[in-house]
Amino acid sequence: MIAPSQDVELTSLQGGYWNDVVRVQGDDFDWVAKIFAAQTGWRLFPILPDEEARALLLLKGHGIAPEFVEYHPRVGELPAILIYEWVEGGEWTTGTAQVADLFRRQHTIPAEGFREVPTGTLGIVEQGERLLEQADSHDAARLRRERPAARVQPSPRRCLLHTDAGTGNFIVGPQGIRLIDWQCPALGDAAEDLFTFLSPAFQVLYSHEPLTAAERTEFLEAYDDPQVLARLTALEPALTYRFGAYCAMRRLELEDSDPTGSARYARALALSIADLEAYR
Repeated sequence: MIAPSQDVELTSLQGGYWNDVVRVQGDDFDWVAKIFAAQTGWRLFPILPDEEARALLLLKGHGIAPEFVEYHPRVGELPAILIYEWVEGGEWTTGTAQVADLFRRQHTIPAEGFREVPTGTLGIVEQGERLLEQADSHDAARLRRERPAARVQPSPRRCLLHTDAGTGNFIVGPQGIRLIDWQCPALGDAAEDLFTFLSPAFQVLYSHEPLTAAERTEFLEAYDDPQVLARLTALEPALTYRFGAYCAMRRLELEDSDPTGSARYARALALSIADLEAYR
Protein backbone atom coordinates (compact mmCIF):
# COMPACT_ATOMS: atom_id res chain seq x y z
CA MET A 1 0.00 0.00 0.00
CA ILE A 2 0.99 3.64 -0.42
CA ALA A 3 2.30 5.40 2.69
CA PRO A 4 0.14 8.44 3.64
CA SER A 5 3.15 10.78 3.48
CA GLN A 6 4.41 9.53 0.10
CA ASP A 7 4.27 11.79 -2.95
CA VAL A 8 2.11 10.28 -5.66
CA GLU A 9 1.60 11.41 -9.27
CA LEU A 10 -1.75 10.61 -10.89
CA THR A 11 -2.24 10.64 -14.66
CA SER A 12 -5.58 9.93 -16.30
CA LEU A 13 -5.18 7.48 -19.18
CA GLN A 14 -7.03 7.51 -22.47
CA GLY A 15 -8.26 4.45 -24.31
CA GLY A 16 -10.65 2.85 -21.84
CA TYR A 17 -14.17 3.22 -23.29
CA TRP A 18 -16.22 2.34 -20.22
CA ASN A 19 -13.97 2.43 -17.17
CA ASP A 20 -11.79 5.14 -15.63
CA VAL A 21 -8.09 4.27 -15.76
CA VAL A 22 -5.37 6.18 -13.87
CA ARG A 23 -1.60 5.76 -13.78
CA VAL A 24 -0.32 5.98 -10.19
CA GLN A 25 3.41 6.70 -9.80
CA GLY A 26 5.58 6.97 -6.71
CA ASP A 27 9.25 6.60 -5.81
CA ASP A 28 9.17 2.81 -5.83
CA PHE A 29 6.08 1.85 -7.83
CA ASP A 30 4.39 2.49 -11.17
CA TRP A 31 0.84 1.17 -11.23
CA VAL A 32 -2.42 1.41 -13.09
CA ALA A 33 -5.68 1.77 -11.14
CA LYS A 34 -8.77 0.68 -13.03
CA ILE A 35 -12.05 1.98 -11.61
CA PHE A 36 -14.87 -0.11 -13.03
CA ALA A 37 -18.16 1.27 -14.27
CA ALA A 38 -21.34 -0.47 -13.15
CA GLN A 39 -23.12 -2.48 -15.84
CA THR A 40 -26.34 -4.46 -16.03
CA GLY A 41 -27.87 -6.74 -18.62
CA TRP A 42 -26.27 -9.08 -21.13
CA ARG A 43 -23.34 -7.70 -23.17
CA LEU A 44 -21.08 -9.33 -25.72
CA PHE A 45 -18.14 -7.65 -23.94
CA PRO A 46 -19.28 -7.37 -20.31
CA ILE A 47 -17.51 -5.50 -17.52
CA LEU A 48 -16.47 -8.21 -15.04
CA PRO A 49 -14.08 -6.75 -12.44
CA ASP A 50 -13.95 -9.88 -10.26
CA GLU A 51 -13.11 -11.98 -13.31
CA GLU A 52 -10.43 -9.59 -14.53
CA ALA A 53 -8.77 -9.71 -11.13
CA ARG A 54 -8.90 -13.53 -11.17
CA ALA A 55 -7.42 -13.62 -14.66
CA LEU A 56 -4.51 -11.36 -13.73
CA LEU A 57 -3.83 -13.43 -10.63
CA LEU A 58 -3.84 -16.61 -12.73
CA LEU A 59 -1.49 -15.07 -15.30
CA LYS A 60 0.86 -13.44 -12.80
CA GLY A 61 4.48 -14.28 -13.62
CA HIS A 62 3.72 -15.78 -17.04
CA GLY A 63 4.77 -12.76 -19.11
CA ILE A 64 1.33 -12.52 -20.74
CA ALA A 65 -0.65 -9.84 -18.90
CA PRO A 66 0.10 -6.91 -16.58
CA GLU A 67 1.30 -8.04 -13.15
CA PHE A 68 -1.44 -8.06 -10.51
CA VAL A 69 -0.93 -5.81 -7.46
CA GLU A 70 -4.22 -5.77 -5.53
CA TYR A 71 -7.98 -5.76 -5.96
CA HIS A 72 -10.84 -4.08 -4.09
CA PRO A 73 -14.25 -5.49 -5.05
CA ARG A 74 -17.35 -3.37 -5.33
CA VAL A 75 -18.94 -2.52 -1.95
CA GLY A 76 -22.34 -0.84 -2.02
CA GLU A 77 -22.02 2.28 -4.16
CA LEU A 78 -18.22 2.15 -4.13
CA PRO A 79 -16.84 0.86 -7.46
CA ALA A 80 -14.50 -2.09 -7.84
CA ILE A 81 -10.85 -1.05 -8.23
CA LEU A 82 -8.11 -3.20 -9.73
CA ILE A 83 -4.44 -2.23 -9.41
CA TYR A 84 -1.73 -3.73 -11.61
CA GLU A 85 1.76 -2.80 -12.70
CA TRP A 86 2.23 -0.31 -15.50
CA VAL A 87 3.28 -1.91 -18.79
CA GLU A 88 5.95 0.19 -20.49
CA GLY A 89 5.77 0.50 -24.27
CA GLY A 90 3.38 1.32 -27.05
CA GLU A 91 0.52 -0.32 -28.91
CA TRP A 92 1.41 -3.24 -31.16
CA THR A 93 1.88 -2.27 -34.81
CA THR A 94 3.84 -5.05 -36.49
CA GLY A 95 5.14 -8.59 -36.00
CA THR A 96 2.25 -11.06 -35.83
CA ALA A 97 4.40 -14.02 -34.78
CA GLN A 98 4.93 -12.54 -31.30
CA VAL A 99 1.16 -12.23 -30.85
CA ALA A 100 0.70 -15.87 -31.88
CA ASP A 101 3.39 -16.94 -29.40
CA LEU A 102 1.63 -15.07 -26.57
CA PHE A 103 -1.68 -16.73 -27.44
CA ARG A 104 -0.10 -20.18 -27.53
CA ARG A 105 1.32 -19.68 -24.04
CA GLN A 106 -1.95 -18.21 -22.73
CA HIS A 107 -4.09 -20.99 -24.14
CA THR A 108 -2.03 -23.71 -22.44
CA ILE A 109 -2.45 -22.31 -18.91
CA PRO A 110 -5.00 -24.40 -16.97
CA ALA A 111 -8.05 -22.36 -15.99
CA GLU A 112 -11.46 -23.03 -14.47
CA GLY A 113 -14.35 -21.16 -12.88
CA PHE A 114 -14.64 -18.41 -15.51
CA ARG A 115 -17.85 -17.83 -17.50
CA GLU A 116 -18.24 -20.06 -20.54
CA VAL A 117 -18.92 -18.73 -24.04
CA PRO A 118 -20.42 -20.60 -27.01
CA THR A 119 -17.98 -22.70 -29.03
CA GLY A 120 -20.36 -23.91 -31.76
CA THR A 121 -21.90 -21.95 -34.61
CA LEU A 122 -25.47 -22.25 -33.31
CA GLY A 123 -24.71 -20.51 -30.01
CA ILE A 124 -22.49 -17.90 -31.65
CA VAL A 125 -25.05 -17.00 -34.32
CA GLU A 126 -27.84 -16.87 -31.74
CA GLN A 127 -25.84 -14.21 -29.87
CA GLY A 128 -25.53 -12.31 -33.15
CA GLU A 129 -29.31 -12.39 -33.58
CA ARG A 130 -29.71 -11.06 -30.06
CA LEU A 131 -27.48 -8.11 -30.93
CA LEU A 132 -29.33 -7.44 -34.19
CA GLU A 133 -32.53 -6.85 -32.23
CA GLN A 134 -30.91 -3.56 -31.16
CA ALA A 135 -29.61 -2.60 -34.63
CA ASP A 136 -31.03 -0.54 -37.47
CA SER A 137 -33.40 -2.68 -39.54
CA HIS A 138 -31.51 -1.94 -42.77
CA ASP A 139 -28.18 -2.98 -41.24
CA ALA A 140 -29.80 -6.10 -39.78
CA ALA A 141 -31.28 -7.07 -43.14
CA ARG A 142 -27.92 -6.61 -44.91
CA LEU A 143 -26.21 -8.84 -42.38
CA ARG A 144 -28.92 -11.50 -42.25
CA ARG A 145 -28.60 -12.01 -46.00
CA GLU A 146 -25.10 -13.35 -45.24
CA ARG A 147 -26.02 -15.43 -42.21
CA PRO A 148 -23.81 -18.55 -42.25
CA ALA A 149 -25.62 -21.84 -42.76
CA ALA A 150 -22.83 -24.26 -41.83
CA ARG A 151 -23.15 -26.01 -38.48
CA VAL A 152 -20.00 -26.53 -36.42
CA GLN A 153 -20.44 -28.48 -33.21
CA PRO A 154 -19.25 -27.10 -29.84
CA SER A 155 -15.72 -28.00 -28.83
CA PRO A 156 -14.98 -29.98 -25.66
CA ARG A 157 -11.54 -28.33 -25.60
CA ARG A 158 -11.79 -25.07 -23.66
CA CYS A 159 -9.12 -22.64 -22.52
CA LEU A 160 -8.76 -19.20 -20.98
CA LEU A 161 -9.80 -16.51 -23.48
CA HIS A 162 -9.31 -12.78 -23.42
CA THR A 163 -12.30 -12.39 -25.84
CA ASP A 164 -11.41 -8.80 -26.86
CA ALA A 165 -7.83 -9.23 -28.07
CA GLY A 166 -7.85 -6.56 -30.76
CA THR A 167 -4.58 -5.02 -31.88
CA GLY A 168 -4.90 -2.05 -29.49
CA ASN A 169 -4.84 -4.31 -26.43
CA PHE A 170 -1.29 -5.53 -27.10
CA ILE A 171 1.55 -3.45 -25.65
CA VAL A 172 5.12 -3.97 -26.87
CA GLY A 173 8.03 -2.65 -24.82
CA PRO A 174 11.28 -3.58 -23.05
CA GLN A 175 9.54 -6.50 -21.31
CA GLY A 176 8.31 -7.92 -24.63
CA ILE A 177 4.63 -8.12 -25.55
CA ARG A 178 1.73 -8.04 -23.08
CA LEU A 179 -2.05 -8.35 -23.50
CA ILE A 180 -3.97 -5.78 -21.43
CA ASP A 181 -7.61 -5.00 -20.55
CA TRP A 182 -8.85 -8.38 -19.31
CA GLN A 183 -12.29 -7.10 -18.31
CA CYS A 184 -14.27 -9.97 -19.91
CA PRO A 185 -12.24 -13.21 -19.79
CA ALA A 186 -13.96 -16.53 -20.46
CA LEU A 187 -13.51 -20.22 -21.07
CA GLY A 188 -14.03 -21.15 -24.70
CA ASP A 189 -12.51 -22.12 -28.01
CA ALA A 190 -9.00 -20.76 -28.61
CA ALA A 191 -10.13 -19.94 -32.15
CA GLU A 192 -12.18 -17.05 -30.75
CA ASP A 193 -9.11 -15.19 -29.48
CA LEU A 194 -7.36 -15.76 -32.80
CA PHE A 195 -10.37 -14.34 -34.62
CA THR A 196 -10.42 -11.16 -32.54
CA PHE A 197 -6.83 -10.41 -33.51
CA LEU A 198 -7.10 -11.41 -37.18
CA SER A 199 -10.50 -9.88 -37.94
CA PRO A 200 -10.30 -6.78 -40.21
CA ALA A 201 -13.37 -5.38 -38.42
CA PHE A 202 -11.67 -5.63 -35.02
CA GLN A 203 -8.52 -4.03 -36.43
CA VAL A 204 -10.19 -0.91 -37.82
CA LEU A 205 -11.96 -0.34 -34.50
CA TYR A 206 -8.49 -0.08 -32.96
CA SER A 207 -7.38 2.33 -35.72
CA HIS A 208 -5.20 -0.34 -37.33
CA GLU A 209 -5.56 -1.23 -40.98
CA PRO A 210 -6.46 -4.88 -41.74
CA LEU A 211 -3.54 -7.29 -41.71
CA THR A 212 -1.94 -8.21 -44.99
CA ALA A 213 -2.13 -11.77 -46.30
CA ALA A 214 1.55 -12.19 -45.40
CA GLU A 215 0.95 -11.03 -41.80
CA ARG A 216 -1.96 -13.44 -41.41
CA THR A 217 0.13 -16.32 -42.78
CA GLU A 218 2.98 -15.45 -40.42
CA PHE A 219 0.56 -15.50 -37.49
CA LEU A 220 -1.02 -18.84 -38.39
CA GLU A 221 2.35 -20.49 -38.96
CA ALA A 222 3.64 -19.21 -35.62
CA TYR A 223 0.56 -20.39 -33.68
CA ASP A 224 1.09 -23.83 -35.21
CA ASP A 225 -1.77 -25.83 -33.70
CA PRO A 226 -3.59 -27.65 -36.54
CA GLN A 227 -6.64 -28.44 -34.40
CA VAL A 228 -7.19 -24.82 -33.33
CA LEU A 229 -6.49 -23.49 -36.84
CA ALA A 230 -9.04 -25.91 -38.30
CA ARG A 231 -11.58 -24.66 -35.74
CA LEU A 232 -10.75 -21.08 -36.70
CA THR A 233 -11.48 -21.78 -40.36
CA ALA A 234 -14.75 -23.49 -39.48
CA LEU A 235 -15.94 -20.86 -36.98
CA GLU A 236 -14.83 -17.68 -38.75
CA PRO A 237 -18.15 -17.15 -40.59
CA ALA A 238 -20.18 -17.41 -37.37
CA LEU A 239 -17.75 -15.26 -35.40
CA THR A 240 -17.77 -12.67 -38.20
CA TYR A 241 -21.57 -12.67 -38.25
CA ARG A 242 -21.78 -12.11 -34.49
CA PHE A 243 -19.20 -9.34 -34.52
CA GLY A 244 -20.88 -7.71 -37.52
CA ALA A 245 -24.10 -7.70 -35.50
CA TYR A 246 -22.26 -6.06 -32.61
CA CYS A 247 -20.93 -3.39 -34.98
CA ALA A 248 -24.43 -2.78 -36.35
CA MET A 249 -25.77 -2.33 -32.82
CA ARG A 250 -22.98 0.04 -31.83
CA ARG A 251 -23.25 2.03 -35.08
CA LEU A 252 -26.86 2.85 -34.24
CA GLU A 253 -26.17 3.33 -30.53
CA LEU A 254 -23.51 5.98 -31.21
CA GLU A 255 -25.15 7.63 -34.22
CA ASP A 256 -26.19 10.80 -32.36
CA SER A 257 -23.79 10.93 -29.41
CA ASP A 258 -20.53 10.03 -31.21
CA PRO A 259 -20.76 10.32 -35.03
CA THR A 260 -17.03 9.57 -35.46
CA GLY A 261 -17.29 6.39 -33.42
CA SER A 262 -20.49 5.44 -35.25
CA ALA A 263 -18.69 5.83 -38.59
CA ARG A 264 -15.89 3.56 -37.40
CA TYR A 265 -18.41 0.88 -36.51
CA ALA A 266 -20.08 1.37 -39.89
CA ARG A 267 -16.77 0.62 -41.61
CA ALA A 268 -16.25 -2.43 -39.39
CA LEU A 269 -19.75 -3.62 -40.30
CA ALA A 270 -18.99 -3.22 -44.01
CA LEU A 271 -15.79 -5.24 -43.61
CA SER A 272 -17.70 -7.96 -41.76
CA ILE A 273 -20.26 -8.20 -44.56
CA ALA A 274 -17.49 -8.32 -47.17
CA ASP A 275 -15.82 -11.17 -45.25
CA LEU A 276 -19.11 -13.07 -45.03
CA GLU A 277 -19.58 -12.72 -48.77
CA ALA A 278 -16.07 -14.08 -49.30
CA TYR A 279 -16.77 -17.12 -47.09
CA ARG A 280 -19.62 -18.27 -49.36
